[in-house]
Amino acid sequence: MKFPTLPDPAIEKEYKISQDLGRYQVTKNDSDKHMWRVQSWRNVALTAPYFHNGAVKTLQEAVRVMAKVQLNRDLKSHEINDIVAFLDSLTSDFPKVSLPELPMLKHEALF
Repeated sequence: MKFPTLPDPAIEKEYKISQDLGRYQVTKNDSDKHMWRVQSWRNVALTAPYFHNGAVKTLQEAVRVMAKVQLNRDLKSHEINDIVAFLDSLTSDFPKVSLPELPMLKHEALF
């Protein structure tokens, strides 16, 4: 997904989100400038800082910035809080990952 879609000078000055050219740095295709892989929203409340450069420290600010540079909307505080509440509801326990145990070899039992 292209990010930002609608660059905003004030947001750019504060967060420098357009400095990194995204996928273009690998492909050198102009159509890949500012293209990013979109992450899952699962546990997004636990993954600060936000955006590809880690410049946005809170989820509330990330929502505000996204509304401006993707939709050209200035959200009211209660709208931001409602969106953050929804995103918080996507928080759950991380899946348990256990590594397999290899069987002991006969010669290891001697040591």
